[in-house]
Amino acid sequence: MKKIIVVLGVLIASNAIAQNDSAVAKKADTIRVGNMVIVNGKMDKSDKRNNDDVSINIGNDTLVSIIDDTVKVGRIRIINKQEGTSGYGQKDLASLLQGDFKKTKITIEKAPKKLQNISTNWWIFDLGFANLVDNTAPLMYSPAFLPYQSMLPAAPSSANLKLNNAKSSNVNIWIVQQKINLSQHQWNLKYGIGIEMYNFRFEQPISFSNTPGNYVYFDNVNFSKNKLFVEYLTVPVQLNFQSNPENKKSFYASLGLSAGYLVQSHTKQISEERGKRKVNGNFDLNNTKLATIGELGVGGIRLYGSYSLTNLFDKKLTSFDMAPFAIGIRFSKF
Repeated sequence: MKKIIVVLGVLIASNAIAQNDSAVAKKADTIRVGNMVIVNGKMDKSDKRNNDDVSINIGNDTLVSIIDDTVKVGRIRIINKQEGTSGYGQKDLASLLQGDFKKTKITIEKAPKKLQNISTNWWIFDLGFANLVDNTAPLMYSPAFLPYQSMLPAAPSSANLKLNNAKSSNVNIWIVQQKINLSQHQWNLKYGIGIEMYNFRFEQPISFSNTPGNYVYFDNVNFSKNKLFVEYLTVPVQLNFQSNPENKKSFYASLGLSAGYLVQSHTKQISEERGKRKVNGNFDLNNTKLATIGELGVGGIRLYGSYSLTNLFDKKLTSFDMAPFAIGIRFSKF
């Protein structure tokens, strides 16, 4: 409040100096001191301001303005609220300057943030469900089809390889992502690098053996937990659209591709007969993955999805033809 009184004191002093100093130009209700302009408002039919309305401008920027019951100093707005009125009352700057804070509302307006042509976002987190689209030809599940050893010693069928949907998950951690402005900050190129992790939980007692041939077979044990874990180092590239770049809660959508490389894979099984068992291995998995990706939402929480364009397994080593896909929630700043 002291700052406001000092500013008003400067205003009055400037007015006194303007009357005696030839370096100060005065015209009608305007005092000009260098780049600073002090304007006193008048009431007429086309002007709704009161006679006491005052503003101090430097160049094109308003430093101080007094309009009705509001004093605005830069981004600080001080409003005097009268008792017994439904909204803001009539002007009463005297009580406001004397410290009647029960009737005073003070707000600070946020300065608009300058949009950057290149934005960086660290540590984005995804949590979703995962599943497999089985495109394997029915003939490949026949035990008589001997050239494909991965089907032996007991050949699982498509139905036997179905996942437990509620427990099959996808967790992604994107270490860093960047967004480059392409057009008015509404259209952007978005790219990054991170880790994709899939947990495929099988309903049937399917086992993967890390032996020559990497057999996939029916087991004779009932598992309380039976999963295949796959992890990729992935680089996503997307075309991004944001309806209002200045509003973080505006509509947001992206579409693109991701390329991944297999980092590790293992199986984990739990049963009464064997206890906990973990087997590391490649299991004839494809070392690379190419997928279509997209995201859709409002603000910092949005839906994401991915669908693999490549086989989960290496077609040269096995007859399986399965495409992983995932859908879930993404937590991100952009």
